[in-house]
Amino acid sequence: MDDRFAITAGSIVTMNSPPISDGAVVVHNGKIEKVVVRENIPHEIRVEEHPDGIIMPAFVNAHTHLVFTMFKGLADDAGFFEWLTGYVIPLGLDKRDDECRDSARAGTHECFRNGITCVGESHYTRWGHRAMLEAGMKGVFFREVFGIRSLNFARSIRDHKSEIEKLAGESTDRNRIGISPHAPYSVPPPMARMASEVAEKHNLPISIHVGETRDEIEFFRHGTGNFSPVRILSRFPNPSENRTPLTYLDDFGLLTNRTLLIHGIYLSDNDLKLIASHGCTMVTCPTSNAKLGVGIARASAWKSHGIQFCIATDSPASGESYDLFEEMRRFALFQRGLTGETESFMAKEILESVTVIPARALGMDGMVGDLKEGSCADFILIKPERAGTSGNRDIYRTIVWGTRRDDIAAVWSDGREVFR
Repeated sequence: MDDRFAITAGSIVTMNSPPISDGAVVVHNGKIEKVVVRENIPHEIRVEEHPDGIIMPAFVNAHTHLVFTMFKGLADDAGFFEWLTGYVIPLGLDKRDDECRDSARAGTHECFRNGITCVGESHYTRWGHRAMLEAGMKGVFFREVFGIRSLNFARSIRDHKSEIEKLAGESTDRNRIGISPHAPYSVPPPMARMASEVAEKHNLPISIHVGETRDEIEFFRHGTGNFSPVRILSRFPNPSENRTPLTYLDDFGLLTNRTLLIHGIYLSDNDLKLIASHGCTMVTCPTSNAKLGVGIARASAWKSHGIQFCIATDSPASGESYDLFEEMRRFALFQRGLTGETESFMAKEILESVTVIPARALGMDGMVGDLKEGSCADFILIKPERAGTSGNRDIYRTIVWGTRRDDIAAVWSDGREVFR
């Protein structure tokens, strides 16, 4: 069926060229045919007018766990280790398949409600991946691997490898397959080696939680901290003052230009040099980190080392929601509070970290993240007057500082309206 229409707005933010005043996005069969000024809209097509609106690319959420949508509000006052070992792990293992399925489905609906049409989903089951496919949501499913040495550890590694290689054969441009060696402390050397080999063989994107707590540093340098019991159960390298979680990952070839490093709060300057040399992308989750009391990422240091970064929500189990408008503001506020600098990150740069940069990091650039001819018709219509936005703000500051989730009027994915 030939489906051709145009949505107009007072401003179009493409993220690849200057904003267009009084413009329109022309959609044809799920793709952007062109972005034009209003007077150049083709004749005889359906036009929906929003002179008071702003159209921008749909968000790309580089890191989340859709299956954990059901855990919103979980252990509000728990610190990271108690939250992980006392709640997330045991409750996650206790949930039935139908509960995981329904939670992941709810997560995709919440993402659409928040203007997100592409995600980096991490989990050890396929429920999030299946929910993405059902909903028509784009992104990467990072199959998580982790474990401790046991009598059947070798078999566990073989099983992980077999499933990931099978999944790799199902990868498409719209729904890619990746691998997530969960974290340095939860992936013993044989598991890390397998993950690296499979990722290299199939050119898979990689997602790893790293530098989220001080305990990771203690684990690799001194063999102490909350993760120290893992060392007894698994044959990690002997502690060393010169070893960090990053150097451990690098020993197995897990730092690549396809690697997303999640959180990265506790990273040394040498770690940052290593990250920059490999072309990895950092992903910060401000609300999650603050709620769990683990700290604030030194994003200014990332920037000074030339490291690209994304802002993401993590899961509602710690991040509370899929609201990237709120995450952008909190990122900016936390960074100002940390450094005392108000101009380290400008509004356009912050907006890039939830659009074009995560699209590139997930290997989805050209499809999502900006508005251009031939890309998927994934975009958001916002109504800034609902936010009481001052008329003297530029368009990027209006979006980052003056727009709330409730200002989203409609969301399109592949030209299909998924929220209004």
